[in-house]
Amino acid sequence: MVTAYLKSICAALRQQGCVCLAITLCIAGLWNSPAHGYVLKGPHVLDLMTHKLAGAKTLLVDQQVIIEDPAVAGQTIELSEKLSYIFPDRFRSEIQHADSHRIQVLSQGQALTIVDDTIASEQEGRFDRYKDLLLYNSRQLLHKMLYTHGVDVGITSLGRMDDHIVWVVGANYPDVSVSQVWVDKERFVPLRWINVFPSENADGGSDRVEFVYSNWQNLDGVWYPMQIETYHNGKPVRRVRVVKVQANAVIPGESLNISHLMTVYKKADAAHPDDAPPATGVDEVQQTIEDFRKKFEP
Repeated sequence: MVTAYLKSICAALRQQGCVCLAITLCIAGLWNSPAHGYVLKGPHVLDLMTHKLAGAKTLLVDQQVIIEDPAVAGQTIELSEKLSYIFPDRFRSEIQHADSHRIQVLSQGQALTIVDDTIASEQEGRFDRYKDLLLYNSRQLLHKMLYTHGVDVGITSLGRMDDHIVWVVGANYPDVSVSQVWVDKERFVPLRWINVFPSENADGGSDRVEFVYSNWQNLDGVWYPMQIETYHNGKPVRRVRVVKVQANAVIPGESLNISHLMTVYKKADAAHPDDAPPATGVDEVQQTIEDFRKKFEP
């Protein structure tokens, strides 16, 4: 409406010979008028994102993990971690710290955590989901995973993150009260993933885990973020610095085979609660912090 009105003024001024003034008004009006560009559908954005991240059958990643949450320890903890990806749905993480060794495996929807040669959990922790956007380079699998974690792929809007224009999948920008994924509008790489969960507190509020992906680089023919930050209710919890990325490396299939691993390692004895899986009803985020305190504190 405003743009049409300005154009009519410009036309009238041109008829009266005021060409310079007409051009100035039209440029100013079009510049300041809101841009209503075409907004891509969520599945299309995800399709372009998975296509961007595809490019290898396997991936090995060496990274440094900095635990920043004071609830874990009185000082920052830095760990070395090795990741193995077999696309599109198998993943393994290994951390050796002091005398403790932790292995996490995700394979075709199943999860397993092994601590010191003992099966500690068969659930995926909330803090460990950062890799899901990088692992599921199939649109169907990614769509299913996001739907499972509360992202409404049917909603898409345009937003801004720092100096990037982003596709916001799952929310109407700037609403951050629901789970959503932010994808760079030009490069189609994920920049932010907000996970919103119902809080277990009596106030009926929400609990939020957020992942921020930055410093994207094309290494060995594969796009990968060199830094990943994790926030819990707005506070920094963990920061990842990638050291090395190797594409199409040979990865032994049995190392990501959960059925095989369950025959190799024993389950935690129920008589030892310190090694038992997280108790039902206990907040998963707090349990993850407890696991880090018990197993990785210097």
